[in-house]
Amino acid sequence: MEVKVEVNTINVVNELKRMTRKQKASVTKALNNVSNMAIFMIDKRTKKGLLPDGGRMLPYEKSTIKRRKKKGRQTSFVDLEDSGQMFRSLTYDIKGLKSSLFFRGQDQNKKASYHDIFGVGKKKTIRPFFSIGNKEEDKIRQQFTKIYFKEMKIWAKEKT
Repeated sequence: MEVKVEVNTINVVNELKRMTRKQKASVTKALNNVSNMAIFMIDKRTKKGLLPDGGRMLPYEKSTIKRRKKKGRQTSFVDLEDSGQMFRSLTYDIKGLKSSLFFRGQDQNKKASYHDIFGVGKKKTIRPFFSIGNKEEDKIRQQFTKIYFKEMKIWAKEKT
């Protein structure tokens, strides 16, 4: 048996170029979506006083509780919410095939780093809120895959 294939190399090259452009656009769209999703997850979880992989944040110091009560803020658990400026400044930037979450503005970035890395107060209490937990990572990965495959039109039927 003999098989002859005639290929128009110009069409093949053009199709490969189109797929490359589509792939970049698909990745960018998926990264935009999951970056917003990650910000939402961090914000929602922190406002409940939870750590990325479960558990509760260390409680506020007595002096902080007193100050928060004066301001009319809740004190039953740590939510890192005082003025709201820190979480409103949480954003992301996409460069190439990578997305980075960060806090806009030096003050908000510094405040977040003290809570997350260096510690706050006299006891230097660390409350690591600015990361993605394992369960959250799985959800983000699934969402990225779903959007990417849908955009590239290689999506199989969803499991029911």
